[in-house]
Amino acid sequence: MPYKKTLILSLISAALCLAFVFSSFIPASPSTCITDAGPSPEEIALEAMVKSFKLYHSFFNDFDYQQGYQLSRHGITREAAIEYLSLGFETELATAIIDEYTWIIPERGCLAIKPCDGLPILHEGDLPPLTCNRINDRNIVFSEEFTGCYSPNDRYVYRVEMKYYGNRWKISALSLDKQ
Repeated sequence: MPYKKTLILSLISAALCLAFVFSSFIPASPSTCITDAGPSPEEIALEAMVKSFKLYHSFFNDFDYQQGYQLSRHGITREAAIEYLSLGFETELATAIIDEYTWIIPERGCLAIKPCDGLPILHEGDLPPLTCNRINDRNIVFSEEFTGCYSPNDRYVYRVEMKYYGNRWKISALSLDKQ
């Protein structure tokens, strides 16, 4: 009987030793190699920035054309328009955008989109050359350099400042600076 216990323990020990020695030759499954740390704050802010620009784009491009005016489907009043853009933009910035690119039509009593150029919009396709500067846990600045926009040798840097507001990232400031 003691011989059987010793033999069983020896076999188990040998099996464990072999498993340990040869474990480096056995490929691990992806689930054991990848830790689920989740996306970084930069990745989350970047995704929020793209969504914010999509929101901006939808506000100014989803409109009804009535009596010569472009009326956004996402905000027929100034307050409703600011509320809509505030989902992706800091409220003061959303207000500035609405005040710059829309006007009140007195005879209709509603907000209309001004026929003009708007803000530069960054899409998913613009992301690879984007640079990221994490200021702190609540502030990240994305920037992209553009050349040859208005003349062959010009150079501009477009900066998008993202700020974390309690439960979401929003665009808090935009700047386009000539270099």
